[in-house]
Amino acid sequence: MARPIRETPILFGEDARRFLARMQENRKESPEARARRLKNYEFMKKAYEIGMAEKRAREAANGGVDPCFKQV
Repeated sequence: MARPIRETPILFGEDARRFLARMQENRKESPEARARRLKNYEFMKKAYEIGMAEKRAREAANGGVDPCFKQV
């Protein structure tokens, strides 16, 4: 059985200052990395849309129930 998730620690003092400084830091992304990230995003978005279209088609064919997934 899985262990419960612990609370997120609260940062104080120097740790908090370091965290805020890193969050304010402007990180540059190379054009190649940006193009790769956007290409991967579009690929996953298209795969999701195809999967959802197939799911809706199965539900329409089976009276609103998708037989591939158990309804809990």
